[in-house]
Amino acid sequence: MYLSQLKDKIENFQSELPGFEAQKLLSPPYRQHYDLEEIKKTNPRIASVMILLYENDEGDVEFPVMLRHTYEGVHSNQYSLPGGSFEPEDINLQYTALRETIEELGIEEENIEIIGQLTELYIPPSNFLVYPFIGIYHGTPEFFPDEMEVAEIVPIDLEAFLNAEPISFEKSFSGNTVEIPGYEIGENEFIWGATAMILSEFNSLLEKL
Repeated sequence: MYLSQLKDKIENFQSELPGFEAQKLLSPPYRQHYDLEEIKKTNPRIASVMILLYENDEGDVEFPVMLRHTYEGVHSNQYSLPGGSFEPEDINLQYTALRETIEELGIEEENIEIIGQLTELYIPPSNFLVYPFIGIYHGTPEFFPDEMEVAEIVPIDLEAFLNAEPISFEKSFSGNTVEIPGYEIGENEFIWGATAMILSEFNSLLEKL
């Protein structure tokens, strides 16, 4: 499917988002369901991320995920979508997603078009309420990742992603081993947690197209 077709179809389905029912398909087993309206009353930290679709040199549609560096934090050494915290100078959450994507991937702002938004998701360990956006990049991007933020950029083939079945893998937390659902993107490399939940809704949305 070409980007122009995806754009038209995603824009047409913005009023029929799959929501938490799709997100929870990739939810870790220990995760609770949170009332988003109640969460908003507690003034959580706010962030935006972006699923950025583009055509590679062969004409196949991809989107990038990033491997974060290892650091002292709850999201250390995890695969994530480009994005970050809302800043006071940001005019809106869409701008946050755009600004962070440009900074982290090192790409041209004028080539990015926002075409949709997914359901916000609360991340308890970091107290972030994350707003995911869908964008397209006009042209084939050349990535110049922020070395401070990004250890590696991994392109995900959209068709392969839509045809892949999520899997479960074992992960240890404080000495306890838990079965976690996720998407396998390499040998012993997985997208899991909030990023997998966001991509699960994205997958469900595209199934309707």
